Amino acid sequence: MNYWNKDRSLISSTYDDPEFDLQYMAVNTPFGSFCQPDRTTWTIWSPEATQIQLILYASGSDREPDEELLRREEMISKGRGVWSLTLCGDFRGVFYTYRVTVLGKTKEIADPYARACGINGQRSMVVMLSDTDPDGWEEDHRIRFPESTAAVIWEVHVRDFSEADSSGMKNRGLYLAFTEKDTHVPDHPELKTGIAYLQELGITHVHLLPCMDFMSVDEHEPLSSYNWGYDPFSWFIPEGSYATDTRDGAVRIREFKQMVQGLHQAGIGVILDVVFNHVYYMQSHPLQALAPDYYFRTWPDGTPANGSGCGNEVATERPMVRQMLIQSLLYWAEEYHIDGFRFDLMGLIDVETMNLIRKELDQLPSGREILMYGEPWAAEPPQMRRGAIPADKAHVRMLSDRIAIFNDETRDAIKGNVFDMYSSGFINGAWYQEKAIENTLKAWTGPYQTVKQPTQTISYVSAHDNFTLWDKMVFAEGLSESGFTMPNAKLMEANRLAAVIVMLSQGIPFMQAGEEFARTKLGDGNSYRSDPSINRLDWQRTGMFADLVAYYKGLIKLRHAFKPFTCSSCETVRNMVFVQDIHQMVAFTVPGTDEDAWSMIAVILNALEREQEVRLVSWCDHPLPDEWDILVNHQSAGTESLGTIRGNVIRVPAHSALVLGNKRSNGNE
Repeated sequence: MNYWNKDRSLISSTYDDPEFDLQYMAVNTPFGSFCQPDRTTWTIWSPEATQIQLILYASGSDREPDEELLRREEMISKGRGVWSLTLCGDFRGVFYTYRVTVLGKTKEIADPYARACGINGQRSMVVMLSDTDPDGWEEDHRIRFPESTAAVIWEVHVRDFSEADSSGMKNRGLYLAFTEKDTHVPDHPELKTGIAYLQELGITHVHLLPCMDFMSVDEHEPLSSYNWGYDPFSWFIPEGSYATDTRDGAVRIREFKQMVQGLHQAGIGVILDVVFNHVYYMQSHPLQALAPDYYFRTWPDGTPANGSGCGNEVATERPMVRQMLIQSLLYWAEEYHIDGFRFDLMGLIDVETMNLIRKELDQLPSGREILMYGEPWAAEPPQMRRGAIPADKAHVRMLSDRIAIFNDETRDAIKGNVFDMYSSGFINGAWYQEKAIENTLKAWTGPYQTVKQPTQTISYVSAHDNFTLWDKMVFAEGLSESGFTMPNAKLMEANRLAAVIVMLSQGIPFMQAGEEFARTKLGDGNSYRSDPSINRLDWQRTGMFADLVAYYKGLIKLRHAFKPFTCSSCETVRNMVFVQDIHQMVAFTVPGTDEDAWSMIAVILNALEREQEVRLVSWCDHPLPDEWDILVNHQSAGTESLGTIRGNVIRVPAHSALVLGNKRSNGNE
């Protein structure tokens, strides 16, 4: 029974009654099927079930020629909603479902806790996970990464990475593409692609768009449609459409592990985009059959709450839901050696759950190095039960300082409002953005700012959502359609300026795959199910925009070479000295550490279409040098000197950045 306010906000429900929590919140049983060579145990939770049957099949769907029902077995109630059954024998590769009777209704469902499944997740599959380990898996480990702020994250969809002819890869659109080495654009060996390209670029982590089993692509014909995958069905099983065999549930697991292994061998971490705020379709989802309206927030008329904008909203604040999410993430971290998690619409997840996830991950070996970040917003205010607090932008300071948020103020200050295709930001001439860019460079830290530490800010200017950076600039400049595909000097200047801001800001820099070679989707601002030709990376653009790629590469190298840029505390922010009262410019100096090659670095950004002059300033105990090396200018970036400048009144060319460094060896400390 539910109880609601007149404004439809939840007062209480049976599931939110403290007595219900006391009865079930201590149920800490591992759920799913657990296989040994001589026996398998199945365990599930359904607090109001009166009967559950285990049904075993020879195949993963009713569309396969060897479809055969093998046997039915009655599950045994163990109390407090737990149902379990152990059968002797070798059940590896056997498919199964549950036939659940709840409140007088009987449904046959897949196991929401299963570790493997058949095609399209219709039936779950028993798997011995050690059988899915690729050669050398026992030597594979997460990338050691003590400071999250030293990460540089590159976001990509599995199919987009390799599907184009220009990728030069054999396993196009598949997990296995990430295992291929030394690939290049056909007939152009100088244009590296895939893993080889990423190693040269210098990024530290690949962020994969959702790879948990989702419903919008039919695994019978995986190339017949395209989707980003934000429509989950299982939180424990890899998506099958990226595997070489969609029917054998062990294949997708093994190939996913091979992908992780391939990236780790290249020194690159793997971040999973996890979607815990909603499921594909609530009414037919196994969780709804097991415990109607427990896993999901609903309105009093029974309709699902819709903070996700996708038709339903997961009730993360409820103990058994929270436990399921934690079990899922621990499983991915341990079984697949995952290096980080990005939370879709994190504003729909409650603060307590997010902090508990952080605490549980921290208990794993090197678990404190696992990255956590998410979107601090929702389509509508979440309908959480009383006392639960959403993990949104307004409550970031209640989160662990090792849970970061995407900072939309950074994004919009740099390139213009993301929901207005024609609006401009700092890089393309918008006025009065200087303070927002200063805050961006400081990761929005400070007494009256959004976050406590730089570790809580994802600094970015483009992601899979909305227009690519290049396309947004094309619209803002009012260019014709040819602007999407052809180089443009003004856009290149603006792109470089954006890259300097993101890569040299405090916090954790993040970019959409291909931002560094002017990726275009031909003006498609919401390509979640557009034709693959719109979405896939065109690796030929790495040659067309080679200077831009080199610029990003140099900025990443510089970021890693100067410790204050990757500071995880607010020490660097306190040491940054900004020039005040300058317009369409931002400039600061920051001293280096004893380990740095430069005693001080100056960063100057000029957004105007004319040369400007600025007088640098610093703290008294860190006097300005007499001479600077130019590390970044309007064409090049890196750690090698591009020339020198004497004095501290600096003239900055139009629409460009200057980064200056004072080498310790020249005696001007």
